[in-house]
Amino acid sequence: MKNYYFLCTFFFLASVFFVSCSQQQINVGLLLDEMTNRDQLAQVSQYSFKTLQASSYSRRSVDAARESWFDNVDASWFVRTDTIEGRIEYVLMDVEGPGAIVRMWNAWHAQTFSMGTLRFYFDYSEIPQFEARIDQVISSNPYVGSTLSQVTAPFLEDGVWYSGHNLYFPFPYAKHCKVTYEVADKNKKESSFFDLKLKDILYYQINYRKYKKRTAVKTYQKGDLESGRYTEAIKTVNGQLNDPGQIPVGLEFANLEGVIKPGQVVSRLLDGARAIKQLSIKIDADNLEQALRSTVISMEFDGKQTVWVPLGDFFGTGYKVSPYQSRYSQVTKDGEMNMWFPMPFHKSAKVSLYNHGGQDVKVEHMEIKTSDWNWDDKSLYFHANWRLYNDIATNEKQDVNFITISGTGKHVGDALTLYNNSYQWWGEGDEKIYVDGETFPSHFGTGTEDYYGYAWCSVVKFFNPFLAQPCGEGNRSPGMTVNSRWRMLDVVPFNNSYRFDMELWHWDTTIKMDYAPTVFWYGTYDSKVEYQNDVQKVQIPVKLSNRFEGENFNVTGINGGEVITEAFLSYDWSARNHLLWREIKEGDKLETTFSSPGERKGTLQIVFTHGPEYAATDVFLNGNLVLENIDCFNNNLKLNEYTANDVTIRKGENKLVFVCKRTRDKNVDKLGFDYLTIE
Repeated sequence: MKNYYFLCTFFFLASVFFVSCSQQQINVGLLLDEMTNRDQLAQVSQYSFKTLQASSYSRRSVDAARESWFDNVDASWFVRTDTIEGRIEYVLMDVEGPGAIVRMWNAWHAQTFSMGTLRFYFDYSEIPQFEARIDQVISSNPYVGSTLSQVTAPFLEDGVWYSGHNLYFPFPYAKHCKVTYEVADKNKKESSFFDLKLKDILYYQINYRKYKKRTAVKTYQKGDLESGRYTEAIKTVNGQLNDPGQIPVGLEFANLEGVIKPGQVVSRLLDGARAIKQLSIKIDADNLEQALRSTVISMEFDGKQTVWVPLGDFFGTGYKVSPYQSRYSQVTKDGEMNMWFPMPFHKSAKVSLYNHGGQDVKVEHMEIKTSDWNWDDKSLYFHANWRLYNDIATNEKQDVNFITISGTGKHVGDALTLYNNSYQWWGEGDEKIYVDGETFPSHFGTGTEDYYGYAWCSVVKFFNPFLAQPCGEGNRSPGMTVNSRWRMLDVVPFNNSYRFDMELWHWDTTIKMDYAPTVFWYGTYDSKVEYQNDVQKVQIPVKLSNRFEGENFNVTGINGGEVITEAFLSYDWSARNHLLWREIKEGDKLETTFSSPGERKGTLQIVFTHGPEYAATDVFLNGNLVLENIDCFNNNLKLNEYTANDVTIRKGENKLVFVCKRTRDKNVDKLGFDYLTIE
């Protein structure tokens, strides 16, 4: 009997040793490598983990049956308060390991925020392994660079900069993790925030992995970043993330081009086992905006349809060509659309373009690049699913379902295209993610724009490897907005079910809006979504604004001064923002571009900011002088409209140029452009 127990113990210890030796220890370097390995997305993860979120969501939100479920006071809700060596530290997160922080987002009320200290404590240590002023940890971290540490969508309000803040550098830990925040000024008095009394208004989201017990993890060590230990690895990661077109050599190419008549489809068939590594498409039509919505890309892998999405939504540009670049996708200025999600298949694949619209659609080219793929039981199929909530009323707060999945897989990204009919902000609502039958979401957010990495309803366009707002014109005025979030270390795996809801919480409760999410995920052959494709929805005419907001123009050239977005100057500003060209002098030149869905002829109306610091300008449209020596000086801040007759705006790109004219004195050095229309 003793020998029996001895043998059992021996084989148990041997099995534990074998498992621990068969898997590489998780550490910072391994996680940085994973961040750039797109093929891992299409495979069951080598390490079993859950992705969870700690956030400042309102702790009043406890029951979906109560109005408090939609409570919007979602800043400075902490786990608890600790007193350490006389310091008062607010605990943002306190979790058991093994695990890793894989993404952090923060926003703070810039006018009153003290810019205090953020600290990370690992493995029950009483000494923080990393600490610094909060912005120098999250968004201006000197050790990891701007790709992994980002200031997102900044704008100026009352002399103070507002923005979102994102950190993607991973912090692994073997046993335990605690994150705290300390207010900079110990004597700072509390101020009112809704009905709360707070010293600092801090919004936060922390995405972290919780690995299976006994997973070998090497904890981040104090001084590793400061010593330069990861400098070369970070440099490599930054280079790869910013150059998404790097794909293996020796790929096979499949091409398609031609005209798709209304109601028709064109397809390319592929034989496996292979994987699509890059998909490139460019289309044209008389009404390109409608074509981007009514032309649907469908993909079948091994006989099962897993992708059905309007073309523009699939590539994260909505129904307007909105240039941007992420780790997985790209839209260029001329309308070329690329995607680099790996899409493996065992035997066959079929890529189809359906024209569900009423006009011819020209496929200028579609190129599919594939490589060999070693298909096994860990391989997963690529999925993308779209749905449209057309004319959805905003008079009641509600949870809008992005997707509900049954089966096994992982959520790897999503894009939201919407049309806002109001001059009010639409996106206060929080994301709520339920994994494997959870009754309370393990991801409960603080706002839609927070989920997408920016903050304060910013209209500023931005993009980086994992986040994008290529068009924000609908954030504070009638128009389209597109937000996208692409996941890598923060992918959310699920074993049997997944539900992703987003609150629709609009400041204006009198309007209806269009709201169209697309979710990208990987799953097994048997995984499925709960709703069906809807051809009628893609045939609905898309909505476009007749007003071109200055803050959404693209700056293509500048000779003197700088251009920023300034907000909340007055509620008279059409979207509570304007494009501000500042620190300018006579002769300076600013070139901008904007896109029109069609040709327009008539009277040009252009609105400028007037004030005591504002200069004069000439205005050129597509090379023609349309307004001369517009003097924007005024003793008080106000708006003035100017008109020009018989003006033509071209279909597609237009160029608007400002040339600074005489200035009254050295303090007159600004030009503020609100919007233009043509009637």
